[in-house]
Amino acid sequence: MKAMQRRALIVALIAACFLSASVAATPTGYNPVLVPKSSGNTKITWTVLNSSNDAFALYWSGTGAWLAENGSEMIFEITGVEEDVEGTLTLGNKTWSSNDTEIAMDLTLSVWSLSNPWLPGFIVKIGESNLDQLNSTALAAAARVSGNYMNGTMTSSYEQVVAGGMEYDCIVFDYVQDPPLFGEPQLTSLSYDVETGVLVRAKTSYSFGTPYILILELSSISPSADFEFWLAALALTVGGILAVVIVAVLRRK
Repeated sequence: MKAMQRRALIVALIAACFLSASVAATPTGYNPVLVPKSSGNTKITWTVLNSSNDAFALYWSGTGAWLAENGSEMIFEITGVEEDVEGTLTLGNKTWSSNDTEIAMDLTLSVWSLSNPWLPGFIVKIGESNLDQLNSTALAAAARVSGNYMNGTMTSSYEQVVAGGMEYDCIVFDYVQDPPLFGEPQLTSLSYDVETGVLVRAKTSYSFGTPYILILELSSISPSADFEFWLAALALTVGGILAVVIVAVLRRK
């Protein structure tokens, strides 16, 4: 009986270790809930609170031009996660596939300086070191140095942000471009959930002859990132508890 108990405990420990390993963070630094699975791809949905009245061309991530109505949905279906996030985006009249960096350039979810571009887009890498790097790149993109036509003021802070009736702990970036020689300066505010890395709120605008504005608010992540995150946390906790219990029981034998 004692041998059977020991065997059962060892099997439980191995199972807990495998479960813990399966929910560990991806090597790329992105939240594992975003990685495509056999059960389906994660879809992120935002509400378009405000958008330009004119169609804007896609230069880097696609072809043609997009035009979206206020109150419509923008959906990004993730099809791959490596060093960048690949996916299919539906915005207004357009559906196209690209990576997060190129989409960030087209939708101005970025500060695109020549020497130090900052292109966070829809999803950023999580973890303290990745967020520190994101912050450093943001500050460098707006630095008032010779040759940087995107120089301006960039600030960042950690705040709680409400979107879609949910509260998120976010890193928030606010950028104000110095007055340009022509047009209106770029004003961009981007908030990212530090748990999932997903864009929670965005407000970006500029004018280079034609006024551009895009305001987004996160409405859902499907499958639920919150559910899978807490499932992962629970698995890690259970694994730790099982390990402690097993060691204690084996010491008594």
